[in-house]
Amino acid sequence: MKVVVSPQAERHLRKLSKIDQIILARKITGLSQNTHQPQTEKLKGYKDTFRVRVGDYRVVYRRFSDRIYIILIGHRRDIYELLNQLIN
Repeated sequence: MKVVVSPQAERHLRKLSKIDQIILARKITGLSQNTHQPQTEKLKGYKDTFRVRVGDYRVVYRRFSDRIYIILIGHRRDIYELLNQLIN
C-alpha cells in the first residue's frame, strides 16, 4: 500500500529530532505493510481517520483502498487541536 504524507505532516516531522524522525518513519513504513497494528485506533467524529501512537507522538492518517494518507504528525498534547483546526 502506498503512503502519502501531507506537506503539513512533513513540516512537523522535519522539526523533530533525528532519532524521533527515524522512529516515526519506521512506524509509517510499518503502516504501509500492516494497517491493523495494535496501537492503531479510530478517531471518533472523523470518517476513516485513525491514529497510531509512537511514544509521545501521534500519527493521524486516513485509509483509502489504494493508499494511506498521513494528515498530521505531532506531539500528543497538540495533535488533536491541530486536527480540529485543519478539518474545521
